Amino acid sequence: MGDTVRDHLMMSANTISVQLPAEIYTKLAQLAAEEQVDPVAVVSRLVDIATQHRAWLRNLSALREQIERDGGIHIGASREEVVERMQQTRQDIFDAEYAHLYR
Repeated sequence: MGDTVRDHLMMSANTISVQLPAEIYTKLAQLAAEEQVDPVAVVSRLVDIATQHRAWLRNLSALREQIERDGGIHIGASREEVVERMQQTRQDIFDAEYAHLYR
């Protein structure tokens, strides 16, 4: 078997065909033409973007769960309560991290 035939067979084994509605393919072809790339490159980029977006959403969800587990974000009903909470948090951090330096 010649190298070209073997290479073609190997490439064929690593690809699949996808059927798209004509309207979607037309839009894909337009994007590819505008970017001067192959339509496969456009699809690859879109899959990468979707994968990154999904990971971002998972991380956001994990952060929300952690905040909820830790008692939520305590924001008071008034500006004064928020300021008081921030001052208390600042004092707690100072006491834990730096107060021993001033004793």
